[in-house]
Amino acid sequence: MSTILILTGRDDLTSDAVVEELVNRGERVVRYDTADFPTASRLAVSLTGDGWAGTLTGSRTVHLEDVKSVWWRRPNEFVTPAGWPGNARALAISEARSGLLGVLGSLDVRWINHPAHDAAANYKPRQLAVAARVGLDVPRTVVTSDPDHAREFMQTDRVIYKGLGGGVLGPGGRRQFLPVSVVGADDVNDGVAATAHLFQEKVEKAFEVRLTVIGDRMFPVAIHAGSEAARLDWRTDYRTLSYAPVALPPEVEKGVLRLLDELGLFFGALDFAITPEGGWKFLEVNPNGQWHWIAVKAGIPLVAAMADALQEGAACP
Repeated sequence: MSTILILTGRDDLTSDAVVEELVNRGERVVRYDTADFPTASRLAVSLTGDGWAGTLTGSRTVHLEDVKSVWWRRPNEFVTPAGWPGNARALAISEARSGLLGVLGSLDVRWINHPAHDAAANYKPRQLAVAARVGLDVPRTVVTSDPDHAREFMQTDRVIYKGLGGGVLGPGGRRQFLPVSVVGADDVNDGVAATAHLFQEKVEKAFEVRLTVIGDRMFPVAIHAGSEAARLDWRTDYRTLSYAPVALPPEVEKGVLRLLDELGLFFGALDFAITPEGGWKFLEVNPNGQWHWIAVKAGIPLVAAMADALQEGAACP
């Protein structure tokens, strides 16, 4: 029987919903967390003319030849035995990552998304450049470590400052992000030279849209903020938000499909700011963004759509 492999941690409600849907459809689903390797699972594969064949064994056994699709969801970091010295742990984790992900990544099946494409697409300057190239409307943006360059961009305007990356792991394993803030030239000092910063034109917003894309299926949802904090960054005040499905302009749909194609993504969670005049300003794409909460709040069939994509199991283009 063919297998759908889901790579994620144990506490993942989004995966729980999709697994339940797939099992109800009669599919064999194996959920695997990379944190189990190498301490609680084993890899035993051999190279054949068709690629790697063999088993990945943890709480359940996966025969690689039977895998028809892989969902790279939210797996945790590899774990080595306690008590190993730091250099040995670092080397073992590096070898585990290269070995296990190298073997799995070679599978010619549908990936949502392939970890290599996921990682590359997470570089915000790259996704902004591709978005502009494919015709999406991107706010004026600079990436700089030069204080004078930053002041020249701002001039007398207030602009948006946001993080370039996906945050860092803080205490308790919780991910910490740089908050979105509004800054002006008077806020810029020589500390800007310490690292790279992203400054972006402040867009006047009527509301925002979270567009979830699974393959060629698009689910745009308007997000209306109910507080000043949420109007700046809706992630900071979920309790004030309201949601409703919204129509997607054809030219935006065309640009989004080209963007995801160039980034090699099957799935994407995209954010747009909608201006009072109805313009769609592209803000970013998260290759592995959260979506189950918005499926519930807006009543859209994202669980079924993800299950459909994994069930089809065709190789990615």
